[in-house]
Amino acid sequence: MSKYIILISLFFTLTIFAQTKKNIIEETFDKIKNNTKVDKTDSSCFNLTQKMYDEVLQNEISEFKKSTIEEIKDYQNNRKSKNTYLFSALMFYQEVITKSAEQKRTKPELQRDIINYLEKEFIEVYNKLPAIIYVYKVETLNLFDDKSELKKYIDVGIKNYPNSIPLKYYSYKYLNELTYKEELMRINKIHWLVNIQE
Repeated sequence: MSKYIILISLFFTLTIFAQTKKNIIEETFDKIKNNTKVDKTDSSCFNLTQKMYDEVLQNEISEFKKSTIEEIKDYQNNRKSKNTYLFSALMFYQEVITKSAEQKRTKPELQRDIINYLEKEFIEVYNKLPAIIYVYKVETLNLFDDKSELKKYIDVGIKNYPNSIPLKYYSYKYLNELTYKEELMRINKIHWLVNIQE
């Protein structure tokens, strides 16, 4: 009987350890985080992330303004900048999806690990998510064909960002929901992302 108790306790210990073990993304960016000034009152990273979303995903033309490119460079190069580990993780995600597109080979598990880390850390630091994280999370969930989780993130994202064109488009494209089709048709082929075939 005592052998069974020992085996059961060993099983529970291993299970708990396995659940708390960090993946390589968490380990890597937590090391970067430990060498970063983390400040929950400094909104620079959040605001810059939102500006990226507005200019590249929300605008009709997907293009950074020169002033935003300079702002990004200044933020990344300024030793006084805070919460830079978040921005580094976001830039790494950008690099992964760009290379995946170039190579025509997605890396769903890597994308999931990065976006989950970003989601957790933005919530921890700012108690909210920037719109771009909702968009990237939806794109990642689509790689796993997880429609229920996809719908949840689209709905929550649109609740927090009711004017989000990418989230409304993904609602239509990935879930075949017609809720936003009329609105999307008004901007069809004007916005870089929206291309609805009737």
